[in-house]
Amino acid sequence: MIYIEIAMWAMIFSAAYSMFLYPLLMFALSKVYRKRFVREPITPKFTLLIAAYNEEKAIAAKIQNSLEIDYPRDHLEVIVASDASTDRTDEIVRSFADRGVRLLRFEGGLGKSAMLNKAVEQATGDLLGFSDATGMWSKESVRSMAEHFADSRVGCVSGWVAYRYDRSLTAQGFNVYQRFVMAVRRAEASFGAGFNAPGSIHSVRKSMFIPCPPDTFMDMGDPFHIAMQGFRTTFEERAISWEESRTEAKDEFRARMRINLRSWRFLFYAVPRLPIFRSPMYCFQLISHKFLRWTIGPSLVPIFILNALLLKQGLIYQALFACQVAYYGATLIGVICAKVGIAVRGLSGLVFFNTVNFAYLMALLKFLGGARAHRWVPSR
Repeated sequence: MIYIEIAMWAMIFSAAYSMFLYPLLMFALSKVYRKRFVREPITPKFTLLIAAYNEEKAIAAKIQNSLEIDYPRDHLEVIVASDASTDRTDEIVRSFADRGVRLLRFEGGLGKSAMLNKAVEQATGDLLGFSDATGMWSKESVRSMAEHFADSRVGCVSGWVAYRYDRSLTAQGFNVYQRFVMAVRRAEASFGAGFNAPGSIHSVRKSMFIPCPPDTFMDMGDPFHIAMQGFRTTFEERAISWEESRTEAKDEFRARMRINLRSWRFLFYAVPRLPIFRSPMYCFQLISHKFLRWTIGPSLVPIFILNALLLKQGLIYQALFACQVAYYGATLIGVICAKVGIAVRGLSGLVFFNTVNFAYLMALLKFLGGARAHRWVPSR
């Protein structure tokens, strides 16, 4: 039984460390340590790459939003990369050609990462900005990100995605999760060792760009490649991409499955290449915040089973098992109430958390079975 106990408590500690101890450590250390970077109002040539697949409903507004960004127009190149769109997306993009917007159409359904890898080859900017067709950037986003590149140590700048939430359980749960994530990211930014850059808004020096594996994502890939070269990823809070949150649990789950398939692919891609000596803080944050957190979902079932096997070993195991039953029971109640239209305050975050965890478990099983997420499909 000793080995069963060790295995169960190791998984519990790993989850508790990633979810609670690590954020507390970041909050505490950020109060006494802050990495200083040079910032100057520079305006290098900036290429904004917009990834699109069948985005006829959003692409015109996105292009208009991009053209209204506060940045010298002769230093801002706007490119829409269309992944073999079959609707009016390309036609709408071409209607902006007289305003300098370029369309790059790629055939064959390459997938988002593979398509953007090819689009970068045709970009003329010193800096590359990546965005989704549904993400509306703040006017100061490009200028505020560009300022960070005045520091030669900076290779990538991450913005953040701000969501508009309705009253649905899924949206409210995502809201709770996002507030927690943003608080942690602000603390992590103190160390200048960012490991995540939202696909909806981030920028990279073109000279440091390394193509991302097509079955993973640039959100993690770009900061990882920057860290491999010994450079930094910073966070700019004024660089905002506004998006609509998903409202249906089934849509959230499908989106998480796609994201999580890429997450597991990235983990297996990154581990043998971790720049432990060139970027130690980056590796510490990546493992603590991402890799260990991704294992929470797959560990929940083994923890429950092992706990059941240890019920006769003492009161602590009986109490822990009762807590787990109550935890999953509350989640089930939250799901049922959402189905019948009853709002139960406090359960939205719990339901969302477990939706994400279940998606990580199912994605891992699919990944180990050979599934890969090459094809990029918009989730909104």
